[in-house]
Amino acid sequence: MVKMISLPYNLNALEPYYSKETLDIHYNILYKGYVDNTNKTEEKLAKLRLENNFEGIKCLERDLSFYGSGAILHELFFKNMGIPIPTMPSNKLTEQITKDFGSFDKFQNQFIEASKAVEASRLVYTCLGSKL
Repeated sequence: MVKMISLPYNLNALEPYYSKETLDIHYNILYKGYVDNTNKTEEKLAKLRLENNFEGIKCLERDLSFYGSGAILHELFFKNMGIPIPTMPSNKLTEQITKDFGSFDKFQNQFIEASKAVEASRLVYTCLGSKL
């Protein structure tokens, strides 16, 4: 049985970069759903294995992969996020960014524009566009 991990910080700890409401949705709705559905799928798989229902097992293995990976990826997300610490790149990285992009501002603008084509890009744009 998969159990939900506790968040290592309060729901509002990532503001202003990641809203309390967004984190609440990811933790209490999406992540909880992945965990609950992983457990339900494992229960169904156990029953089908007893019945030697291999066709049903194949279908549920796909579901288990989807729900299980959703739970794992959310756990990685929660563990790798942290309280915002305003920083700038190291001198060496800043030099390389300037060499490759012309300036930090040009790098930032290219990154923001490239992120607009990515799923969930509105969040990336909002966070990076106003806070970097």
